[in-house]
Amino acid sequence: MSEKIEYLQMEKPIWGAPHAGSPTPGGLSPAPKPVPFPEDFQSLPPDGKYRFFKNLMLDTADKTFASVEVARTYRRRVQRWFDVVELKEPDRVPSQLLTYGYVTKFTGLSEAENFYDIPKAAGAAIRFHEAFQPDYATLVTAMPGRMHERLGTRMMRWPGGSRADALNDHTPFQYVESEFMKRDEYASLIDDPEGFLLRTWYPRVYDNLKGLEHLPSLFSGVESTSMPFMLIPFAAGPLREALDTLLAAADSCLAEMGPAFLAGAEIQRRWGAPNLAGSFGLAPFDIIGDTLRGTKGVMLDMRRQPDALIEACDAITPAAIRMATEGCMASGRPFVQIPLHKGDDTFMSEEQFARFYWPSFKRLLEGIIDAGMVPMPFVEGNYNKKLDVIAGSDLPKGKIGWMFDRTDIRVAKKKLGGKACIGGNVPSSLIATGTGEQVDDYCRQLIEDVAPGGGFFLSPGAVIDHANPETIRAFLASTKKYGRYAG
Repeated sequence: MSEKIEYLQMEKPIWGAPHAGSPTPGGLSPAPKPVPFPEDFQSLPPDGKYRFFKNLMLDTADKTFASVEVARTYRRRVQRWFDVVELKEPDRVPSQLLTYGYVTKFTGLSEAENFYDIPKAAGAAIRFHEAFQPDYATLVTAMPGRMHERLGTRMMRWPGGSRADALNDHTPFQYVESEFMKRDEYASLIDDPEGFLLRTWYPRVYDNLKGLEHLPSLFSGVESTSMPFMLIPFAAGPLREALDTLLAAADSCLAEMGPAFLAGAEIQRRWGAPNLAGSFGLAPFDIIGDTLRGTKGVMLDMRRQPDALIEACDAITPAAIRMATEGCMASGRPFVQIPLHKGDDTFMSEEQFARFYWPSFKRLLEGIIDAGMVPMPFVEGNYNKKLDVIAGSDLPKGKIGWMFDRTDIRVAKKKLGGKACIGGNVPSSLIATGTGEQVDDYCRQLIEDVAPGGGFFLSPGAVIDHANPETIRAFLASTKKYGRYAG
């Protein structure tokens, strides 16, 4: 299905005051209002912080809706999601649809337009919601291509633009793995994780940020008489060029992403579809294995220098917690999406998982919970052999939501039921190649088997790139038909 996508137009301001030179429609500010945290927020216990986030999301007084009924729909959906996280039986099973490529295909966009025509991508998200009206917001698939060009990004290839390595306009973006951190640099990472990223990793990954290699130690500024000597490298040369590039990229990002922010607010306003993406996080092992050492490098390190790898996972865990929680503090939504990659059964054994992956990942989960937030691990692949480790931990009950891909969710229910919220398991292949009737039958059986007792949400096992309207509608309708609880 192909539809003409118009520039996103808003019926009324969603947030922010008009300002000169705004890149967004109607002169709106592209950034949401600051979250109104109480002065004593940081001194609250974890449950107090959690209640603040929950009440903030449930509150409709400070939000704009198309009608009173839409506001009520929004509140019901938010309450429903918190209920399943808290292991309760809500009015019915919620369904979360994770999409990326299908929104593009359904609305006739090219992949290149997701990077270089973000108003169109924002309009595509609006059209998708208009056609299917899922309970929870589908995110805008846009990414700022011009920002990546300014930075000289090497870790990713994408469609469109002027770079020599640009992909075909209809090819999705691709990550490019490399050993951006060398095998003998663990000590530097352990000693100063963020300093290592700034002075070593960023200059390798972004061609136009090489000047960050010259960033002086900011500790020089703790003594006022040393401040002039610390500032001199910022004044000219490669470091100044790198900082100018960062500022230009930030301006480009803000200008490009405005319509995407506004689309999310418009989806909430028109259909009462809450955004469940408060922030994004990564397991410490995955930070090292995905983008520092790469898959091959980290596999070799597990054999050749296991102690350094474990120590590095421990060293970067505080930064991983900050990464996961800062986004929630900015968005006011407590849900942290955490895609899990290298803990899969086909990558590491139970013994390796317990030694390399789980300890730092568990501390990440605990850090997020202590901040009053809800970690939502997206368990890509298969974790059948890892369920006992998860179930046997002392993680607090009713504070985590696990989404499973190919893990047997019925077994997960037996082992995690009453401890953690679970969802997932609807095959993306079925949604891509099956019929509406087949999807309906699969979802009905899954709901009958796993939903009793609460703490369950329906979700695909992976992000949906291929589908047809019939299977999408069957998935979304299934919880309304089969997911209602008694009373």
